[in-house]
Amino acid sequence: MTVQPIETSYFDTGVLAVSDRFATWRESIDVLFEVNPYDEQTRDRYFARVNSFLLDDIAINHCQLGAQTYTRDAARIARDGLDHYQLHVYLSGSIDMVCGGREVSAKVGDFVNLDHAETFSSRTTDYEILNVFIPRRRLAPLLHSPDSTHGAVFDSQTSSGRLLRDYVIALHKAAGDITVAQAPNAAEALVQLAALALNGVDLKSGEPPASTDHALMLKAQVFIKENLHKHELGPSFIASSLGLSRARLYRVFAPCGGIAEYIREMRLRRAFTDLISPRLIHKQVAQIAYEWGFKDPAHFSRLFRQRFGGNPSEVREAGANAAANQAGSSELPFGDTKYAFWIANLS
Repeated sequence: MTVQPIETSYFDTGVLAVSDRFATWRESIDVLFEVNPYDEQTRDRYFARVNSFLLDDIAINHCQLGAQTYTRDAARIARDGLDHYQLHVYLSGSIDMVCGGREVSAKVGDFVNLDHAETFSSRTTDYEILNVFIPRRRLAPLLHSPDSTHGAVFDSQTSSGRLLRDYVIALHKAAGDITVAQAPNAAEALVQLAALALNGVDLKSGEPPASTDHALMLKAQVFIKENLHKHELGPSFIASSLGLSRARLYRVFAPCGGIAEYIREMRLRRAFTDLISPRLIHKQVAQIAYEWGFKDPAHFSRLFRQRFGGNPSEVREAGANAAANQAGSSELPFGDTKYAFWIANLS
């Protein structure tokens, strides 16, 4: 029986000319944040090394990065629709953040949780971290306050924090030995430990109330993602289910390019994830398309090609080849940016 390892990714700007390093890093991480150098001195000596792996539907990476600033604003949140929690522990360096209007700091040994549905900005020193990106649908049901954890900081030396830190470190060290068959159980243990740690954080200070439209958009996005498989999902169905007028719904989703565009984008992402999943290789393309709301296979194929640059069968084959040969060399001098693609398409 063939043993299939989980997929890994390695990115390192050290092989590039100094003048190209930050721009290359910025382009890769643009799926999530707008980044800028801390100052001109840090631009001139910038470095970024990201060693990552995909554990079922959770992305984990070890980062060594130069000082910089990060921003994730409301326009980006509306546009990309990413809906993850990002838990990261600081192995060196420090960070000052503004999370949804609340000021937060973290130092060596601290865990920080970011909710990608909320705004964020920060300034860092040179630092080293371990990141865990968990889709909301996996972690939120286990949390006491799933919408109030943005900017939560807890010490990795506490009992639950230490368990989470040690497990993430162990997973990182063992990544090369974990198989696709083992990944779901390892990922479930990680989610349980993350919930244990976050549920132990004092969240009384909370966050400032979100604007009405922003809160409504988040509520609608969650509803859409929970009902993507329903063929009747559309503006009328959503508005009726949430007790809104269609005009209000259209206005709320205007920053995303419209409600129909948002639904189509989420469905295409889910279909993409299923097509490259080794566990779903037995499913036909048409079956996957239908399960995510596309009744016409030819129409789905056209939309898919427009969005991802290849037809569904080509993407499935490329995904299978990448998984089978994931330890192979890359033509890119700095490795690859698969880790950024994973983050952008977790669902």
